[in-house]
Amino acid sequence: MIYVPNDENYNSCYVIKDKDTIRVYKELPVENQSIEYKDYFINSHYIYNYGIETFTENINFQCLDNSLITDDFYYRNDFVDILLIFYIFFIFVIYTPLNFIFKLFRKRYI
Repeated sequence: MIYVPNDENYNSCYVIKDKDTIRVYKELPVENQSIEYKDYFINSHYIYNYGIETFTENINFQCLDNSLITDDFYYRNDFVDILLIFYIFFIFVIYTPLNFIFKLFRKRYI
């Protein structure tokens, strides 16, 4: 499965441009027509870039089968990075202040 963020406007045709880029067309490519696309950079946390491509003669690529595409975030390429950031956030923002508060108000025996 290949993760691509869900976008209602850009979902007609998915093409792998290179090892780091997936291009999603707004409409199916047709000869002698300009079509909007969105490039997702999968190794850069799915940053995207818009553009327009003009098809003048033959179209020399095939769209990926839609059964290979998913928007389930478990398939993200950077899922481990997201979990690591969440874990660090939890330690410094939640665990450490709570631990400090509990130490302040613990029972002291004489």
